[in-house]
Amino acid sequence: MKWKNLMNFELDKEKKASLQIRALRWLAAFLVLMVLLTLLSRAADSVTIAKVRTISVSGGTLTHEISADGSISANREVSVSVAAGVKIASVEAAAGTSVKEGDVLLYLDTDDLKEKLETAEEELEILEAAASDKAANEAIVASGEQKTLSRAQEDYNAAVSDADEAVTDAKEAMNEALAEYNSYKNSGADSSTDSTVLDSLTKTVSEKQAAYDTAEAELENLNSEIEYRINQEISEQGAKTDAEKKAIRTSVEKEYSSKLKAAQKSADTAKIDLEEAEAALLEYETEAGESSQASYDEQLQALYDAYLAAKDAYNEALKSREESVKSAKRALEDASESTETVDTAGDLTAANTLEDKEEEVDTLKALNELGGEVTAPMDGLVVSVPVSAGETTSDETSIRIADQSAGYKFSVSLEKDSAKYLSAGDELTLDIGNDTTVSGLTIDSIEVSAEDSSTYNLTVFIPAKVTGLSSFASMSIEKTTKKYDCVVPLGALHSDGDEYYVYVLTESDTVLGTQTTVTKAEVEILDKNSDSAAIEGAVGWGQDIVLTSTKALRSGDRVRLEGES
Repeated sequence: MKWKNLMNFELDKEKKASLQIRALRWLAAFLVLMVLLTLLSRAADSVTIAKVRTISVSGGTLTHEISADGSISANREVSVSVAAGVKIASVEAAAGTSVKEGDVLLYLDTDDLKEKLETAEEELEILEAAASDKAANEAIVASGEQKTLSRAQEDYNAAVSDADEAVTDAKEAMNEALAEYNSYKNSGADSSTDSTVLDSLTKTVSEKQAAYDTAEAELENLNSEIEYRINQEISEQGAKTDAEKKAIRTSVEKEYSSKLKAAQKSADTAKIDLEEAEAALLEYETEAGESSQASYDEQLQALYDAYLAAKDAYNEALKSREESVKSAKRALEDASESTETVDTAGDLTAANTLEDKEEEVDTLKALNELGGEVTAPMDGLVVSVPVSAGETTSDETSIRIADQSAGYKFSVSLEKDSAKYLSAGDELTLDIGNDTTVSGLTIDSIEVSAEDSSTYNLTVFIPAKVTGLSSFASMSIEKTTKKYDCVVPLGALHSDGDEYYVYVLTESDTVLGTQTTVTKAEVEILDKNSDSAAIEGAVGWGQDIVLTSTKALRSGDRVRLEGES
């Protein structure tokens, strides 16, 4: 085919229309496919991208709710004793129950009680009769020798009094001698110089010093006058050369020569007189001081010797007193040997037996009058009842009651993680059972346990006005921390071992539009409770962090917020 024909070639019109229809059909199919692929892509994207719920980081405080079970004990307990050897009819109080003053704790068998009372009264009569007979016999023996004993006692008292007086006098004399010695010793050497001579020599020195000062002043004034005259002459005569000035000086000095010599001589004489006066004063003071020191030493030694003599006299008085008192005491013991009552073991036993039997009779009588009732002596909490109905009481039988008037004490042990939030003075609430709570109580003390350093012992004073207590109670307290800059729910925290982190939302613009991703931010937990934590680290106030996610996240993952299409 020729190129000209090829260029002029035209399709058949029917074929051209058929091709256009087919192109339109392919275009429509392509558009439908694109729509389907877009829908499929969106569906796949909604399945693979995690949906998250976020929360903005804000500041706040944490509340710690601390609760623990502990025991209640009395600050003071009273033991209610029961007569020994009596059968118990019934027990009316149980440990852990509160009682009022006068409430019946237990009943004793009245028949057994009456029988014990009759036996005790008979035994008491026998003991009293024996004690009466012994006292009468001792009175008869003592009456015959009482006069001798009285005189011996008087002699003993007189000997002690005289000896004490002698010792007192000797001690006072010794103390006076010691005081005189110390006083003289502390005063130093007493000068015995003649005050008249000393004053005269001192006055002479002062006068000579004044004369010498006057002569020196006159000599100095004369020299000043000479210098003034020389300068005046030089000025008046207009002398300028050294020779002229020297001639004037020689002339003036020659004029004043006699006066200058006389003034110099007076100064030298006054100085010699002053030195002689000072030497005389010094010599006199030296000689007088040596004489005074010798006299002082002699007097000091004499006073010390007097003190030693007084001390020997005092020791001798003590020795004499000891011998005098010893002799008088022996005489008194000899006189009282036959009449003195000796507290032997037998006497003590008899006296104690009588006293115990009297107390037993009084107790049994009181119980008998009350019909065998053993009652509470005060309001309180029954701590222990170590008996039961049908048993016989013994000497150790007693019911312990916590004295309500003295208050109670709640004690509990806490772990260090809980105790660190508490301190003395914090208010708490106690649940004492029977749907009863006591609020407004405060912590008295919280201390590290001596047995375990990770445990703290907490005590709370319960005032006497609180009633209905039992042996156990539960405490509860809420403590609010200081305000933290960043507080987040615990659900927002993640951990990969010892480190914690949160996921922070970030937005970035891409060719596909704005995309939301998450970034891992490491944080440190400052404090936490059961639902929130105070944190610090690579996250700040106001940032959005992930609270929940529909799938596990990694740093850099794309996410979609809940509610976004």
